[in-house]
Amino acid sequence: MYTKKIALKDVEVGMTLAASVYFKNSAGVDMLAARKGKVLDDNLLRILKRKDVKAVEIESSPALPPKVAPSAPPAPAIIKERPKAEKHVPVKSVVDEKLKEEAVDSVKQLFGEISPDGHMNKTTAYQCVNNLEGVVTDLLHAIEDDTTGLVHINDLKQYDEYTYHHSLSVSVLSIATGKELGLDSDTLFRLGRCAMLHDIGKQMIPLEVINKKGKLSDEEFLLVKNHTTLGAESLKKNAIGDVELWNGVMFHHEKVNGFGYPHQLKGKDIPLFSKIISVTDVYDAITSFRPYRSPMLPSDAFELILKDVGSAFDFEIVKAFLAKLELYPVNTILELSNGKLGMVIPGSTNKLRPYVRLWGSTDILVMERVPDVNITKILSPEELPEGYEVD
Repeated sequence: MYTKKIALKDVEVGMTLAASVYFKNSAGVDMLAARKGKVLDDNLLRILKRKDVKAVEIESSPALPPKVAPSAPPAPAIIKERPKAEKHVPVKSVVDEKLKEEAVDSVKQLFGEISPDGHMNKTTAYQCVNNLEGVVTDLLHAIEDDTTGLVHINDLKQYDEYTYHHSLSVSVLSIATGKELGLDSDTLFRLGRCAMLHDIGKQMIPLEVINKKGKLSDEEFLLVKNHTTLGAESLKKNAIGDVELWNGVMFHHEKVNGFGYPHQLKGKDIPLFSKIISVTDVYDAITSFRPYRSPMLPSDAFELILKDVGSAFDFEIVKAFLAKLELYPVNTILELSNGKLGMVIPGSTNKLRPYVRLWGSTDILVMERVPDVNITKILSPEELPEGYEVD
């Protein structure tokens, strides 16, 4: 295997970078555009062209990414006694652990550079933004390459630092929604970046207000609401992004009926990115644990968003979001209202009422046929009651 340097205009999709690619920003600092070993696709080529990269080093022959076969659910164990240890295959994740860590770290690094007045060190900020853009590109590839076409965020809930993992979740959900809406890869990249940065203004709000357990005072509520304006102004004053990004951040709490904030925009006046992020932001927020409340079940959050179509949310965007959302992925461990535990198996076409194999049994509960039995909790293996174990 040898390498050769070729002009960017001669690069073909499927070629693999033999060396990392760098470009100079407006401050003259070398910034990473793409990592060594990346397989070039249309989206990455557009990014390199946008960065004014003229040539790249590639491996001598194109290398296509391996095809990933969809994982099969575990075979049901024939167990008569209960409770017993169950074999449990972790829920398949769209975003692997390494990429999650990179995403959370990149957001944390950038947000940590913001001073109380919204300023950042320009050189450091450029490097942080470049790292974040690389992560967004990788997220976009992960979602585009996923064979199921669906996303879920149960596995993104494990991080203690809410602001950072929330940014990751909203970006993943927004990219998936945009993909369902038919947005091209370049637009999906910009949407994912905007979603990653949508709550950057909260870094300028006192932490004790953000995490307050009791009801916010009117003054505190106004302070929190100001995070949209503070975030957009900070990005603008630090020359990060453009009007599309600033407006996406500024207006992600507007509602289609005109009762949102900060400017009470209505329907068509709200930017597309803001409309998408408003849905994904609310879904992730209400299904996440917060110091002042327990997380809502995905199915309950799903129904709450449906109720707000036409008042808070745009119908077409909610339709696209729900089409891409997997509420209870295969192998999710559930606690049921009849006191039993089970694992989700394939088969149901009802997002709200999955098929559940009861714990330690071959019995399958078809939830849409038993309306009196409901899901009460999603459990991790570590949260199983005493006597219930996984191998």
